[in-house]
Amino acid sequence: MTTLFRRLVDERELRDPRAFLPRFAEQARQLAQRDGDVRLAGLEPAASTFEAWYYGQRLPNRDARRVLVAWLGHSIDKLFGPAPQTAVTPQDDALDCGDADLHDMRKGAAMAARRARDFALGTEQGQLGDETLGYLQDEVRRITAEYPRKPLPALFDDLVAAQEDAFRLIAGGRARPSQLQQLYLLSTLLSWHMAKACHDLGDGSSAMMHARAAGVSAEKAEHPALEAMVHGLKSLIAYWSGYSADAIFHARRGAAEHPHLAER
Repeated sequence: MTTLFRRLVDERELRDPRAFLPRFAEQARQLAQRDGDVRLAGLEPAASTFEAWYYGQRLPNRDARRVLVAWLGHSIDKLFGPAPQTAVTPQDDALDCGDADLHDMRKGAAMAARRARDFALGTEQGQLGDETLGYLQDEVRRITAEYPRKPLPALFDDLVAAQEDAFRLIAGGRARPSQLQQLYLLSTLLSWHMAKACHDLGDGSSAMMHARAAGVSAEKAEHPALEAMVHGLKSLIAYWSGYSADAIFHARRGAAEHPHLAER
């Protein structure tokens, strides 16, 4: 099987470890500077490790996953899954800023969007209004649709903000019972995607924390199908974190929560 990672390496003409490893090391240094994580500054895999990645014989460890996701602009599951039949849109050096003017415009647009969000969420006092709930529903719908198609760095900040909004609205005590159930549904989906994002970044501990938050929200929403979906993600996270017994436990729990879903 030709993986997406192998396809991207070939497109960049980095098949030779002597070409790939220096580029990887440079991306690791940029990520270390951006995230303030000094451990990444000197990260560089061995040539044999790169060969194992290239031929799909081994998956990267947690820190290497973070570098590859930030650099190549795709989740680990996509990078080491089958390469698509159609051409892959280049995500050259996702950590680079690119054109300064375009970067500034996008930054300004993002700031304006956050101000609009804060205005919408803060204006309706006393009780939760339809516009506030509608805003959050629109955000969840957009993030859910774009997550499989866009690089994680392009969505991560919006995902963090939307999850924070959902938690704040639930804790605020302004929602009517019917609205509260909707908020728990939205919180489940947002926390599920946050767990998936952390897993793709190689942070299994944070991924499981978000998955547990998703499980609490799904239970509060009284939605067995979402509870089963969350258990499936917990099983995936536990498996890749090296906890095979926990992975089996969550898989069986998910099947028990919604047996008809497990049969599909």
